[in-house]
Amino acid sequence: MHTAFSQRRIYGCLLCLALIGVGESIAGDRLIRVTFSDRHETELTVDGRIVVEASDGGIMVQGRDGHLYSVTPKVEKKREDPGIEFSSFGRDETAAALLKEFGEGFRINTTKNYVICSNTSEAYSKWCGVLLQRLSAAFHRQWKNANLELHEPQFQLIAIVFRDAKQFAAYATQDEGPELASAQGYYSIRTNRMVMFDLTNDGKTSANSDREIARRLSMKPGNAATIVHEATHQIAFNTGMHTRYADNPLWLTEGMAMYFETPDLRSPKGWKTAGRVNLTRLKRFKDFAANRRTDDSLITLLQDNDRFQSQESVHDAYSEAWALNYFLMKNHRVKYIEYLKLLQSKPRLTWDSKEQRIDDFAESIGKSTEQLDKEFVRYIKRLRR
Repeated sequence: MHTAFSQRRIYGCLLCLALIGVGESIAGDRLIRVTFSDRHETELTVDGRIVVEASDGGIMVQGRDGHLYSVTPKVEKKREDPGIEFSSFGRDETAAALLKEFGEGFRINTTKNYVICSNTSEAYSKWCGVLLQRLSAAFHRQWKNANLELHEPQFQLIAIVFRDAKQFAAYATQDEGPELASAQGYYSIRTNRMVMFDLTNDGKTSANSDREIARRLSMKPGNAATIVHEATHQIAFNTGMHTRYADNPLWLTEGMAMYFETPDLRSPKGWKTAGRVNLTRLKRFKDFAANRRTDDSLITLLQDNDRFQSQESVHDAYSEAWALNYFLMKNHRVKYIEYLKLLQSKPRLTWDSKEQRIDDFAESIGKSTEQLDKEFVRYIKRLRR
């Protein structure tokens, strides 16, 4: 939901740049053991599989927990073949690894798809689990009859929930960078984890019941939206909707997350339905539309991610991304799904040109950007706040 998130999603793993251009996606089923120095210059040994291999010998390795590591020839120390097939961690293995990593004071709660590691109240941890699992089910229902190939997550979906914002900030700074320290949560494409903190913590206590959680969150409804937004990213990247480190346009990935994020304060879980009008985004877009450049606003949104990287344009870019996704879902659903299917086929670590992005979109939707822009803006302006 923030510029920093966008930058990290696209450029967050700088070592990946060494693999761009001649990389070959292989996604082998054979397990390898690689020892290398990570970005903090700590020596790691990881069991995983190679998902991309470059001509210079650099590899992208996917660990058994879903974590993606970029290993260049410069940092690689040793590579072994244990002679077994790759398999992802099960629930118990994931839980054990997390407790070993985070240590005393943390507990594990699980649902069908999630392993939640937290040191906050058990009530809040369980509340998060219920919310996340309901969202996962709603995400699959949304696309059930869409002729879109999705699958259950191959890896356990990991959520880390810290007791307070201070602990979260310290971890986020080390994990992804200081620009995330003031966020309310994030999904990391690199680690495949969702990280957040107890949003009911008032500096003294955390809520200890569903009723109290709902009461405290209702004071800041955007908080629940943040959780849903980031969790939608995690689900989309783990069900085949998007491919991690492929060229996923931010207007699409962020717009889809906003399509799901709208909180429902009548629900004790803070969220209930997907696809309701997002009033915050609608208001912003209607204000923006008064001075919007109709000749190129849509094109600049589609062709690259620049508007999401500028503090001057980021909020308007997000509002337009929500509006465009909402419009396409409601009015051109079949064509929109064709576009999603095209993006699903994009390889990792290959970036399209501006012209290719525009061509892909126009060909899938079946209309010129000029035609679509008029219809799009007219439709959104008629929506009620």
